[in-house]
Amino acid sequence: MALREEKKLQTRHALIEAALTLMHEGAGFSGLSLREVARQAGLVPTGFYRHFPDMEALGLNIAAESCQTLRRMMRKVRLSAQGGAAILESVQALVVFIREQPLYFEFLARERAGGPPAVRQAIHAEIRLFVAELAADLRNWPAFHRFPVEDLAMLADLVVNTVIHLALDLLAMPNEEAEEVLIQRTTKQLRLIMLGALEWRPEKSGA
Repeated sequence: MALREEKKLQTRHALIEAALTLMHEGAGFSGLSLREVARQAGLVPTGFYRHFPDMEALGLNIAAESCQTLRRMMRKVRLSAQGGAAILESVQALVVFIREQPLYFEFLARERAGGPPAVRQAIHAEIRLFVAELAADLRNWPAFHRFPVEDLAMLADLVVNTVIHLALDLLAMPNEEAEEVLIQRTTKQLRLIMLGALEWRPEKSGA
């Protein structure tokens, strides 16, 4: 990569980190100004525009980058394991991601409900992609091979929402001992969902 391109990526990342840091210190994304984000990153305001046209574009970039990274990581886990092993490894992988990138997940947790409309919509679109990818992968598992598409989507949605609750709890729980209890609880919840799905009879779904 050329030195100029590398420096451009570093500056772009500095702007993202600046916004995430300011949010962590108490501001919502809607409350951030372009000037303070640029100042936090060590730039003048005009330097911001070389990387993003406005604050909304910055928020959309953060949402896409964090969700896409997480989706790739979780899919890699699912492709390498199935059943109980996939559940445990997925939970462990999520915990690692959150501990390594807490500000990204804090952004998703806060802005999915209270962020600017475009950012909220982008986060929800990414979550829907998460559900669709999980449903597609589940269809390749022998146990769910004959499940209707809508039932697989329902199962995937239950799993993703359980994982989101784990992430929210982890963000509010710095204690490692309590973290282990939470991981065990979430793993059991996911196993319960999967075991329940195995007893599900699609032909009775309208009952």
